[in-house]
Amino acid sequence: MSHIEAVFRQGVFVPLEAVDLREEQRIRLSIEPSDASNCWHWLRSLHELHESVVARRGVLPDSTAEIAADRQR
Repeated sequence: MSHIEAVFRQGVFVPLEAVDLREEQRIRLSIEPSDASNCWHWLRSLHELHESVVARRGVLPDSTAEIAADRQR
């Protein structure tokens, strides 16, 4: 049995780490709220996820200037 951290966002459980599941695979979840002391673990997991996304996809371009210009039109 595996244990992973996840967040519940807009009606969907979003894993905070990689999961080895095939698409549409049925699983059984046991819900156990994390306490405040797990916050640092969650932040560390989020940082690792961010690093893995950047490693796979690269850094997204900053579009702040284009957004600001568009809003001034």
